[in-house]
Order: sequence, then C-alpha cells, then structure tokens
Amino acid sequence: MSTAFTGFKENKDFPNVYEQGRKISNLIYGIETDRSYVAKTVTFQVTEFCNLDCTYCYQINKSNKKLSLEYAKKFIDLLIEEYYTENSYFYQTDCVILEFIGGEPLIEVDLIYDIIEYFKKVTIKKRHPWAKNYMISMISNGVLYFNEKVQKLLKDNEGKLDFSISLDGCKELHDKCRVFHNGKGSYDIAEKACKHYMANYNPNMSTKLTLAPENIDWLSKAMINLIENLNYTIIHSNCIFEEGWNEEHALIFYEELKKVGDYILDNDLENDTYISLFDDKDFQFKKLDESDNGNFCGTTGSMVAIAPSGDIFTCIRFMRSSLGDNVKPFSIGNIETGIGRRPEYKNRINLLDSITRRSQSDDECWNCPIGSGCGWCTANNYQETGTPNKRVKHICIMHKARALGNVYFLNKLYRKHNMTNRKEMHIPKEWALSIISEEEYNMLYDLQK
Repeated sequence: MSTAFTGFKENKDFPNVYEQGRKISNLIYGIETDRSYVAKTVTFQVTEFCNLDCTYCYQINKSNKKLSLEYAKKFIDLLIEEYYTENSYFYQTDCVILEFIGGEPLIEVDLIYDIIEYFKKVTIKKRHPWAKNYMISMISNGVLYFNEKVQKLLKDNEGKLDFSISLDGCKELHDKCRVFHNGKGSYDIAEKACKHYMANYNPNMSTKLTLAPENIDWLSKAMINLIENLNYTIIHSNCIFEEGWNEEHALIFYEELKKVGDYILDNDLENDTYISLFDDKDFQFKKLDESDNGNFCGTTGSMVAIAPSGDIFTCIRFMRSSLGDNVKPFSIGNIETGIGRRPEYKNRINLLDSITRRSQSDDECWNCPIGSGCGWCTANNYQETGTPNKRVKHICIMHKARALGNVYFLNKLYRKHNMTNRKEMHIPKEWALSIISEEEYNMLYDLQK
C-alpha cells in the first residue's frame, strides 16, 4: 500500500490499473478473499469530437466520428465471450473498469447511458462476475456538466462512477490552454461544475494537471489555487511525454516544486493533501534493480479500447485520432473478427507482451541512477519511432528535476516532524548541475544529512 508523503495518511492514488482493480474488488465491492484480483480497463471512445481545442491535447486528428450503440454492444458481448475462452485476451479477467472517453465523452451522454445499461443487463442475465465487479471511469472538461441528462447519468451510477473534471489549476492558466474553438477560455464553466460535483456527489474528487513546456511556470500558482479556493485534496500531475523539454524548463519545474512543497509545509497540509509529484516510496528516484524488468505502461496487457470504426486497440493512443494520418493505427482486432484472431493482430499482441524495461531501453535508461519513478508511453514510442519497443526519452530532463524537488520537499518534511528518515539524493552531481547551481546542490546535499 503506497502512502502519501510520510505514511501519515493512506494514498488515494491508483498508480496502475492492477492496483486499482484490487482496490475495487476489496474495498468497494467488499470481496473478502486472499486472491489478488486483477482489473482491466475497457475504453469506449464514444466520439472523436471535442467542444474544446486544448493546446496540449495528444489527440491530433479529431473528427465528427462517433461510436454506434450496435458496435458497443458487440464489443461487450465479445469481451464476455473472451472471459470464458482459455488463452484469450480477457480470459478470467476478475473485474473491469468501463472508461468513457472522447474527444469530450459527455457529448454522447445518451450513448454512454445506453452502453452502461446494456452492460448491466447482459452481465446480470448471464450471472457474470462483472455484474458486481465493475467500475465506471470518466474525465470530462465540464462544459456539458449541468445538462439534465448528464446529471441523471451521475445520479443513476453514484457509487460506481469515478468521475472527474479537468481543471488546469487557476483561471489564467486554464483559459490559456483549455479553450473553445473560438479561443475563449472555459475556466468559469469548469470551476462551477467542479464545485457542484464536490458539493453534491464527492467532496474528494481528484483532478489532474497536465504539464507542458508552455505552462510549466504556472505549476505552483495552479496547485495553490486548487487547494485554497476549490478545496482539492488529491492532485495528480505529470509532464507530457512528447518533445519540447529543455534544461530551462527543468529549472522552472524544480523551483515550482519547491514553492508547492513550502506551501504544503508552511500550512501544515502534509496530512491532508496528496500531490502525486511528491513520492516518499523508498524505491523512487534511485537505480532500479535488474530484476525490476516490467513494463510501466498499462497498454501492454491491462487495457483494451474500441474506436468508432469498430477496430480494437490496447489503448486510445494507438488510434488514428491520436496518431494522425502519417502513422498506421496499431489495432489488435475488431468487433467482427475478435481480438488477436488474425496473424497480424496476434503478432502485435505478442510484441506488446514481450516488451520489458530492458528491451525498450538503451543502456543510459537501463542503468539510470534515478530510473525508479520514470515513466513512458508505449503508444508514444510507436508514434515517434515506428515500434512500441523503443523508449522515447524527451521526459528525461524533467524526471531529473522532479528527483531534485523530492529531495528538497521530503527532507524538509522529515525534519519538520523530527523524523530520522532522509531522502537520499541519487542523482549524479553533474546531472544536477545541468539544472541547478552548485550552491543549490550543496543545500540539497546538506538537507539529506
């Protein structure tokens, strides 16, 4: 069980779908068993269209295409069939997360409602384990939140729905990045929706900040606004995997992390606020053991997604809507032929299953002294290199900055509480000095004593 900061409070973050599956099985559904339950995420791309035009969106090839209810039903039927088929992609999958995504998913609220109702009806009729062991996940931009049909969807699935609204921290940043097609910002609408949802459904709704080169200098202001004015206690954040990062961005990132950390400590919020950019797990920001050779990305076995075309993928980022027209979609089947039942589909599944940290990493990544905690996107690897089995490293400099920021925050946290713990700085000095000054490095070095 991971913990927030010092272990004072249980971490509400689910770092991967496998851990989320165990949480769903054991906590939400009350399944009492020693068996380790595994969840897989079933993603329905209900539409490629979005009513916003966010500057950092990875979906670069949107259209007006939408998923038909007929295709969605066939997809559900196919997965239920696979559950009982030995050696199939979904064989004996214990529980599922039904994820609805766009574009903006709530544009197709009627379709989402019908898909959920069909899933409930068919699993109950077949007395399938998923009739109980499922969860619904959805992230919206909030523009259509107050629609009457959306409210009915939220109310009818309360207790089974993990819902969140994308909010980029503060009005200035949000309205810079998350804009309508006419260029107008959407913050006021999203903020109103967030406040209503937390007041009427879930006071602990989390949010996620996507960090890109053009907004990295807003990090502290955005997070502080989320905490002070919107009462968020769970804030996820990550840097985009795409190119564009440099040492200047890394220095800004480090300084922004210091500001956030100082704010948390100065206001005694360390017991009440989870920020995913800080992590006090012992294995974070240090060299990984050679035995730790798994693949970080869940697209290699724990997810499956259907596009409006009826083609099936492991992840939405392998679809044309994300890859664009110059990269061939990397599908693993379709609703007519099934999953992996043709040679080309089976070969792709086998390739994805064979990916390890070692197979996709060059020697620099494999031997990285702060490799723990660094992530990658298998689909982005494919998009940029032509194979999912070659790691893209644009995020490297930002991971180094995050490692330094954690040394600063966590050691100040431990000292504040008179703890003997120390966050050791594993990043080589020459790497650190490519981001911060020698004086700053010496300060960090002293903090870990």
